[in-house]
Amino acid sequence: MRLPTEFIDDMRYLRQRYGWTDDDAVQIKEALRDCDPLVRFFSVLAAAHRAGYEQHAGNGFVRLQQWCLDKGLADPFTSDFNLTELEAL
Repeated sequence: MRLPTEFIDDMRYLRQRYGWTDDDAVQIKEALRDCDPLVRFFSVLAAAHRAGYEQHAGNGFVRLQQWCLDKGLADPFTSDFNLTELEAL
C-alpha cells in the first residue's frame, strides 16, 4: 500500500512527539501494512495534536474519541468523521 505524503509527514510528527525509537517505527510500519483503519487513526491523532489535543491528568487523560466529540466533531472512528473539519480547528 502506498501512503500519501501527508501521512508520512504525520508519522514523522508523531514519532518526534512520542519519542518513538527505530524499533517502534519498524513495528508501526508493519502494523500499517494493508490496515486502512490504523492509517486513518494515526492521521486523526496527528491532526488532533496539532489542534491542541493532549492527554494528561488534568483532563482525565481524555481519549481521542471524546476530545473530538467535545469539539463538536463526529466520532473519529466512524465514516461520518471529516478530517478536514479537525484540521480547520
